[in-house]
Amino acid sequence: MTTETVSGPDLQEGVRITDIPDGGMLAGHVGHDPVLLARKGDELFALDAFCSHYHGPLADGLVVGETIRCPWHHACFELRTGRAAGAPAMRPLRVFTTVRSGEVVRVLADARVVANPVSTAATDPAHIVIVGAGAAGSFAAAELRRIGFGGRVTLLTSEERLPYDKPNLSKDYLAGRAPAEWIPLRDQPDYASDRIELRLRTTVESIDPARAEVQLASGERIGFDRLILATGARPRQLDVPAAPGVRIHYLRTWGDADGLRAVAGSQGRAVIVGASFIGLETAASLRERGLDVTVVGTEERPLERVLGREIGDFVRQTHESHGVRFRLGRRPVELRVDGVVLDDGSTEPCDLVVAGIGVEPDVTLAEGAGLAVDRGIVVDEHLQTGAPNVFAAGDAARFPNVRSGRSIRVEHWAAAGRQGQVAARNAMGRRERFTGVPFFWSQHYDLVFAYVGNAERADDAELFGSLAAGSAAVVYRDGSRVAAVATLFRDDVSLAVEAAMERNADDEAILELVRRAF
Repeated sequence: MTTETVSGPDLQEGVRITDIPDGGMLAGHVGHDPVLLARKGDELFALDAFCSHYHGPLADGLVVGETIRCPWHHACFELRTGRAAGAPAMRPLRVFTTVRSGEVVRVLADARVVANPVSTAATDPAHIVIVGAGAAGSFAAAELRRIGFGGRVTLLTSEERLPYDKPNLSKDYLAGRAPAEWIPLRDQPDYASDRIELRLRTTVESIDPARAEVQLASGERIGFDRLILATGARPRQLDVPAAPGVRIHYLRTWGDADGLRAVAGSQGRAVIVGASFIGLETAASLRERGLDVTVVGTEERPLERVLGREIGDFVRQTHESHGVRFRLGRRPVELRVDGVVLDDGSTEPCDLVVAGIGVEPDVTLAEGAGLAVDRGIVVDEHLQTGAPNVFAAGDAARFPNVRSGRSIRVEHWAAAGRQGQVAARNAMGRRERFTGVPFFWSQHYDLVFAYVGNAERADDAELFGSLAAGSAAVVYRDGSRVAAVATLFRDDVSLAVEAAMERNADDEAILELVRRAF
């Protein structure tokens, strides 16, 4: 989140429409406001020039239909209204009036936020309850108001803090570069103005779809017309004998991150158990705080299962160049006060142990309610469970992947938010298929990878460009199909591939799109 100085043409003075290609954009300014001018045919739209999520430059993004996509994290905004239509952005962009005179278009200095509509349909449910305030739950609540739901919205969470941006916890926040005020998704007044009843420190004991009730640990019962389960996932626990006084740190919540930040200031050596995304991002952040870091993992190379051999080796070399040590092909067998004993008998001295060995979906409430569970809460293409009044979204949901035809469960922040948005629309009575393409990003020092799609395996991969040169894409296939594409510093390719997969483009078209970029 940075403040940008204005640049580009003065849009109040006007520019020629021929300066903006159809489907293209032009960054400029109106007074002190950076403004983006986008063209779609003969229509022109003026909006804030930077994404409301983490200030990505929208001029480097992509116009898709009636929306504009941010290059950094693929947030999606409506061109006409500026409303945030796709996670991970929640706050809208301001819009400006455009005036065209012949071949010249000017932008007026009338920045405004377009109000959400309000539905008065008699068929709307009266009360929608959302359990869980992570990405899926929080975006579901916001989406209900964005599309005009006028009924009651109750958002229940056992956490003590306002819903927050989890991906930043292992990245800039843990490294010390992001202040605490960046982390909440919204401020308390936002929930009040949107009439979202946010209940913190509230544990749901059980749900009863037949009676349409949620029972809290306090004994209180809350009735609902529709229920959205967004219960998320829990960190897998490291099952290793530990000496008295040894604490294993996990990184899933804001409180976990604060706990690590508190001890990282005084602890000199850290062992990260798990060469996963969360483990490696934590390793990078702790190195940036000055700690000595060793990563222990059972795999031959980090991230190989998801990203393949070439990126796995490249990521390892990147971490090693920053001073991280790796003990791969090893597992811990004992945790001592002053070190971690590995299965080859060696000991890695440390003052701090962090486990990043994956997560498991939280299906306890769904199981107790008799809903179908299979390594996640089973939902159909509309994110509906077997109970007609109950939907599920996010890390806990197992849903049909329209591209592969298989049911999958993904643990990505943006994907969870987008599922929450679709679940919200369907809870209002729409019958919208979830066709979103899984997307995530991972940050390691100054390297940022973007990944679009879902590949069951990464051993059938083709590299385009050069990782070492900082411009690359890796295409992953599932048989003859293009299942996923990972990119390094090629946001343009990542956005284009996502859009192609959304419209179910054929594999050759996606491959040609990647080939042309390198």
